[in-house]
Amino acid sequence: MEYIWLKEVDSTQKEIKRILKESKESVTKTRAESKRAKSQKETKTKSQIDSQAQCKESGTTPSQKISQAKSKDICVIAQTQMAGVGSRGSLWENAKDSLMFSFTFSYPPKDLPKQSLAIYLGFVFKEVLSSLGSRVWLKYPNDLYVENSKVGGVLVEIYDSHIICGIGLNFQSVKFGSLDISPDKHEVLEKYFKILQKPPTWKQIFRKYRLEFYRNFSFCFHFQGEQVSLKEAILREDGALEVGGRIIYNLERYGV
Repeated sequence: MEYIWLKEVDSTQKEIKRILKESKESVTKTRAESKRAKSQKETKTKSQIDSQAQCKESGTTPSQKISQAKSKDICVIAQTQMAGVGSRGSLWENAKDSLMFSFTFSYPPKDLPKQSLAIYLGFVFKEVLSSLGSRVWLKYPNDLYVENSKVGGVLVEIYDSHIICGIGLNFQSVKFGSLDISPDKHEVLEKYFKILQKPPTWKQIFRKYRLEFYRNFSFCFHFQGEQVSLKEAILREDGALEVGGRIIYNLERYGV
């Protein structure tokens, strides 16, 4: 994981997208240059080619460097976000002290359903905070709570085939809920990404999350004109909810 610490950005997810876009453009440009160079090389005389063959190539080519950078996940951490995105497209407002970061997740476990990425990445993050002494829990499907106060959230999107996850967590806030511990931010990130280097299976994470799902029972959501209690919902093994025989895959649409 390559860390990029920034003082101020519009949003860490926008910054990740900008980096990925520039990387893709660099790869395209390098491939074009390589193709052009190959074409020029083919027009050279045999003696020129033989002469060049005597020279030993050393180091790493630009295209190899770009390929290596592309295969390495990146994480952007910001001190301040000017236009961070929260749950259901709302604006993420900066707390007095918070941890805000976005990262690419290139190697998810094979059994992880795409619609449950936020649950998976959010619960792993929750586990890290719990190991440091917090009583935080993951409210379905992507909010971090301490008791009945929201202290953070998880937002996942697919951008140009890349999985991008953004996480915001309030350490200290007057207006919003705050985490109940004050961990070192570097330690939190280090522990989190150490787990994601060799990610547990979805089955392992789901087994744990299902045991804590009861914490959602006091919350409701609106679905097809009805107010439905999460207590009435069945959590399916793919992370979806079943309510009265109806399958719901994304509660963000329904104002949970």
